[in-house]
Amino acid sequence: MQAQAIRPALLITEPRTVDELSSFVAAAAESCRCRGLNMTPIRRRVLEVVAASPVPLAAYAIIHRLSDTKLLGPPTVYRALEFLVEAGFVRHLALRKAFVLCARPGEPFVAVLTCTDCGDTSEVTSEEVRAAMVRFASATGFAPHGRAIEIEGRCATCTRAAADHVP
Repeated sequence: MQAQAIRPALLITEPRTVDELSSFVAAAAESCRCRGLNMTPIRRRVLEVVAASPVPLAAYAIIHRLSDTKLLGPPTVYRALEFLVEAGFVRHLALRKAFVLCARPGEPFVAVLTCTDCGDTSEVTSEEVRAAMVRFASATGFAPHGRAIEIEGRCATCTRAAADHVP
């Protein structure tokens, strides 16, 4: 695989300013309006919590962060998360049992890279990786329906830091 075939990673979890958060949530609400989807106040609030987090959040962490305004039960938050995932604004990280913003919502396929040391999460795209996954799955008779694969490991920053600390 050639390096130029992989689009640069987009960091999902970098901190955002209040203005960036407001713009993102407003754009998501407008996208919903244009697509005939209903961005309810609860869905909007769940999106705000996920967007404001510097790390992927478990559903119960989202519920806890929402408890300051109104006690929301798990089913309500899970339904909101399901909507946001289907709408393409939030990605569910099955390996982490957590939720994070989609850095590349329009891409048909991404690889989600999560650092097990610092928790940074990024998305990369590669047509070669997607095609290889489809070929492998097809050869085994498996029909994948997901649009992302998850890879856990150590990011470049943590790899360098670990190498610097080798005695």
